[in-house]
Amino acid sequence: MRILHLSSLYPPEQVGGAELMVETLARNQAGLGHDVAVVCAARAQGEPVLQDGVTVYRTGHGTPFHILDWPERGRLDRLRYKLAAQWNRPTLDRMAAAVRNFEPDLVNTHSISELPPALWPMLRQLGLPIVHTLHDFTSLCTNGAMVRDGRPCDGQHLKCRLYGGIHRRCQRAVTALAAVGSDILERHLDAGFFTDVPPALRRVIWNPIPPGLPPARRPRVPGAPVRFGYLGRIEAAKGFDTLLEACRSLPRAGWNLSVAGRAVDGLDRYRARAEGLPATFLGYAERDAFLDGIDCLVVPPIWPEPFGRTVAEAYGRGVPVIGTASGGIGEQVGPGPWLVPPGDAPALAAAMARIVAEPARLAEGLARAARIRAGTDPVVVAAAYLALYAATRDAARPELPLELSARAERPHLSECRP
Repeated sequence: MRILHLSSLYPPEQVGGAELMVETLARNQAGLGHDVAVVCAARAQGEPVLQDGVTVYRTGHGTPFHILDWPERGRLDRLRYKLAAQWNRPTLDRMAAAVRNFEPDLVNTHSISELPPALWPMLRQLGLPIVHTLHDFTSLCTNGAMVRDGRPCDGQHLKCRLYGGIHRRCQRAVTALAAVGSDILERHLDAGFFTDVPPALRRVIWNPIPPGLPPARRPRVPGAPVRFGYLGRIEAAKGFDTLLEACRSLPRAGWNLSVAGRAVDGLDRYRARAEGLPATFLGYAERDAFLDGIDCLVVPPIWPEPFGRTVAEAYGRGVPVIGTASGGIGEQVGPGPWLVPPGDAPALAAAMARIVAEPARLAEGLARAARIRAGTDPVVVAAAYLALYAATRDAARPELPLELSARAERPHLSECRP
């Protein structure tokens, strides 16, 4: 099968886990003998290159600046970027050219946070079945996270409904749907998105997590402090403020906290807030070595994180997780004392204090680890997507042939309308 993945970004240019997921999936599908390509936005446009068995088309970005420069830009520039990403004709044309060049049997679109939603009808006009993978809330929320002023959103605000109008029209071109978690799928369906996709072509497929080197964990020394860890971006939406507040309620001894990650505005503010706590800020840390050096990972985001990659990574190395009961994190951790409500510092403190008081309970937190490892095995995930692709191709009605017709060459945004 000739498979084309279409993504906002692709490594080495990346913002989060979606780009890593696309890379892992594409590599595994290529390893199974399929012809695989990726089309993505990039800092610079270039000729297609072969990268780890995958043909990569980089189309430039067509926006006022590249998304990786977002932290250095002011509010007005960011607004200009958002508008340009919605109506980005240069990128749309370049992506259409790449699609015609590769001539895929099917296209799997991923995060389109930096891309115009008109790419969906463009692909349909080229006669291609479209599988879309839900990684984030780009179509429902201007910031893609369903969180506002440090609080999770119950639904769409007016601004987000207006912003998502073109997404609502264009998404009707999608043939089949994959979601990285049950929660993100249900939220989109409840908002009226992708309801034209038949239930048989809506599937939850977790992200693939490549296995690292064998764990090199040291046995716990009886009586040693419990080593909690936090891994990821350091910001309020990720629940780091809640974590520090919870730590203030823990016993004075018997634990410590290692923090690996960066903050957009620097770590000084967080170091000041953590003064007096047994907390160490490491900055960047290699993932596997960090996880091997802690007893329990704390994953406390406020927003409904669709998958929760660090949860699966921790389980893969035998590290239990205390997480928030929302989104994909709740789905992986499962109900019980290892889950707390998002933003609830007292509940998080109680869950951590329970482990400090009885470190032997750490083993209980791995009850679901084998299931999560099996569900995120890259070969298993690749096979699940291939099965969805086959079902999608079987169900797809005959579409326009893949050829250079005037309509296919320059699709218009008006074609997103009913």
